[in-house]
Amino acid sequence: MELLLPAYFKKAILDCDVEWAQNKKLVDTRQKSLRRSVPQGLPYFSVEFGTDGGFAHVIEEEKLFKRYFGLEVVGGVIDCDVNLWRNPEKETSEGIKYKKRKFEKLSIDFE
Repeated sequence: MELLLPAYFKKAILDCDVEWAQNKKLVDTRQKSLRRSVPQGLPYFSVEFGTDGGFAHVIEEEKLFKRYFGLEVVGGVIDCDVNLWRNPEKETSEGIKYKKRKFEKLSIDFE
């Protein structure tokens, strides 16, 4: 699956946002760092694949760009229901406390 993710993100980035953009639609951050790749002060979306770099996209029209864009791409790859990230179920305080105790037990066992 890790070999598929760059291809999925590349296609999704090329298809998103406005058709005619002033900036490059897809910026490959494997050649240059993200700071050097994206113009300063502009909103952008970035995805990294390990330590080898990834892709970035300068957002031209913030109103048109979905705030859950990355989650939507990953959800499409794993064939997941969109409600998991768009309308997640609210957790009760008891459920959160249970998860916290469970996590603390894991960290104690690790030490």
